[in-house]
Amino acid sequence: MSKWLVAGQLGIVAVMFASAAVVWPVAPESIPVHWSLAGRVDRYVGKLEGLVLLPVVTLLLVLALRLLPRIDPQRRRYAEFAGAYAAAGLAVVAFLAGVHALVLAWALDLRVNVGVVLAALVGLLLSVLGSLLGQVRPNWFFGIRTPWTLSSERSWTATHRLGRWVLLVMGLAIGLAGLVQAAWAWYLVVARRS
Repeated sequence: MSKWLVAGQLGIVAVMFASAAVVWPVAPESIPVHWSLAGRVDRYVGKLEGLVLLPVVTLLLVLALRLLPRIDPQRRRYAEFAGAYAAAGLAVVAFLAGVHALVLAWALDLRVNVGVVLAALVGLLLSVLGSLLGQVRPNWFFGIRTPWTLSSERSWTATHRLGRWVLLVMGLAIGLAGLVQAAWAWYLVVARRS
């Protein structure tokens, strides 16, 4: 099953590159890539960076996710949670593809509500990661890694069981706050200086 999930990651990256290629001829020279908490564009970049950078970063992430288990001193443990590891990778890649789709929509002059879409994406990502967290076994790269969890299997298990619920509740709260468009909710998620 994990092989299919990894293939899904690569398939999403391919779609990201293909969609950038399709949008390229009609995209403006200046692409919006960052929005304020009020939903206003506050950063533009050139066409190359706006359309291609995120697919490249996502591809590098997929490759890094394949490399990390091979260099982890606890590499043997990855077999115990290979499906959860691949599913988490797929969730992160799908999240980045969603952000890329948002950028492409704005490049095509489709004014999608950034707050609602990003809240839904972040909420869904946290919920999926939370649902997988209990399956993760001790390793150096994936999970809640502290000196205590890395030195004690019991601490690892207890921390990940609690962390699972924290991520699930956070994901649900962020998703719901975005749907009702509660601007105050973003201040709970993102620290912002006046």
